[in-house]
Amino acid sequence: MLQCDGMASNSSMQIAGEPPQDGVRAQPEPLTAPIALASYILCCLAFIVAVTRVRNYWDMSSHWADNQAYLTIAQDAVKERFAGPELQAIRQYYRGTGYCVALVSTLTSLPPAACLPFMALACGALSVYLCGRLWGWRVATLFSFINIMLTQPECLGGSEPFFIVFIFASLWLWRQKHTLSAVFFATLATSVRPTGAFLLLAIVGVLVWHRRWREVLTSASVVAILGTLYLIPLVFLAKDPWAPATGYADSWYGPFPISFPFYPIIRSALLPGNPWTRHLKVWLFLAFTIFGLVTLWKRRRQAFADPIGQVEWAFFLLFTGFCLSFNASYGYEAYPRYSSPVVPQNLLGLQSRLLTPWVILPMSVVAGLLSAVSALNVHTLYHLFVH
Repeated sequence: MLQCDGMASNSSMQIAGEPPQDGVRAQPEPLTAPIALASYILCCLAFIVAVTRVRNYWDMSSHWADNQAYLTIAQDAVKERFAGPELQAIRQYYRGTGYCVALVSTLTSLPPAACLPFMALACGALSVYLCGRLWGWRVATLFSFINIMLTQPECLGGSEPFFIVFIFASLWLWRQKHTLSAVFFATLATSVRPTGAFLLLAIVGVLVWHRRWREVLTSASVVAILGTLYLIPLVFLAKDPWAPATGYADSWYGPFPISFPFYPIIRSALLPGNPWTRHLKVWLFLAFTIFGLVTLWKRRRQAFADPIGQVEWAFFLLFTGFCLSFNASYGYEAYPRYSSPVVPQNLLGLQSRLLTPWVILPMSVVAGLLSAVSALNVHTLYHLFVH
């Protein structure tokens, strides 16, 4: 059975409600919080140093992925302007990231373009810490570098670091029995990525199952207030509160964003033009997902024994099911990045004697370099090593 060896010393909780084993002494954990954070720092430093050899870091950050849209939202939020042709053009983008950047920019007087990568790096570090508190430092250390697709938005800025830290914060607060705070952060996660709604469904579903009606009502009030504040600018601007979802309908294979599990993935994998490195990354994380599902099935009774485990694993199943069924053309390529919030739970059953600091720290540097290679094309990679 698995035990959460990385929990804080003042906590006696097991993973998702698993009962302690009498007469079985837990093996000492060789990976600790400093190792997990050092692994994260080394991975990010390797990425930034490699990328800045051939690109201007600030320019690459500003134009990376959807960052230009987030910065546009942040800049207009700082100016308290919620209308205009530039916002109309990007109405489908999730505004939670832009609002977070605007808030920090207002408090620090730093430009949004500088706040975004700094905040993403800080969110990544906090995610590693919360991961360690939730599932142990062995899992947190692996999580800190194993997903090279996540390292890119952590170092350059993106919505994923914000989304993951809000999800982990909500799960940790739920473990501490702070229901309203957990709902608050789950709602913030939903403002960054709509899939955060799966955590809200898990929390409310467990509250209803245990007939905790007062907490259901107060949770609904928190969601209603934050949801209204989030949707007001979107409704007045786009005249469509569903713009964050319908704006991506052109990329769906059909009229709905979900299909049968694995069907969109297999369909995208068979399309021509995908390099073998992309297939390798995607199928590695699909293997992690299957491993996590098998681990959960083996210990399903212990996992769902109490409300803590019920919320964590209900969210895991809902979120994993969506990632495997996402009916979009880019769902296959982005699967490692989209599945990042449930990667720690996928790794819970992974055991190896190689998981020591002497192996992990060099691997984190290699992972940072591989992430930089993925972010750069062949020409810039050649320039990096030759010049």
